Amino acid sequence: MTLLPSLSASLHGAMLLGRGKAHGILLMQADARGVARSFWAIFFALPSVAYIATTEFPPDIHRAAAVLFLIRHLAVFVVAWLGFAVFSHRLAGRIGRGPLWPRMIVAWNWCGVPENMLVFLGVLPGVLGVPHIVDQVAQVATFGWAIWIEWFVFRLTFGAGPLLAVWLVMVDQSIGVLVTLAASAFSGQ
Repeated sequence: MTLLPSLSASLHGAMLLGRGKAHGILLMQADARGVARSFWAIFFALPSVAYIATTEFPPDIHRAAAVLFLIRHLAVFVVAWLGFAVFSHRLAGRIGRGPLWPRMIVAWNWCGVPENMLVFLGVLPGVLGVPHIVDQVAQVATFGWAIWIEWFVFRLTFGAGPLLAVWLVMVDQSIGVLVTLAASAFSGQ
């Protein structure tokens, strides 16, 4: 399959998985080429991540500082994403799930797109000025759905039981937090 149809099919599969439709996995190419192509998902997720970062700008931020803040935020996002990919690859070999890793990482990568879109949708009500309780409910609901997608992918593709899937989600989130903390310490913030 050529690049554009492959990317399109994978995104469609991720949207299906995001709605709990297990057959979405069948649209994703899980060979070596599919694994490599699945990292294109990072670029599809970046607009949502960039917008979310702009909602965290301090009110009096200068343009140059805003650009640096945004670059740092996006770099942290990419490093954390790749960090989990490396971690999960090593883990898969150690727990006897090495052959399942390609399918898992392809689905996990592509499902990062709808997950980040959900988080974007969760912050949107607050930006639009809705009452605080509505904003908070939207953020919790969309974040919960995004976490559920990841859990579902681990269960479906990695043969993970419920607790292993929860642990993998927690590891992924922890990597993001650790990378964020390291970047903050490095930048002096």
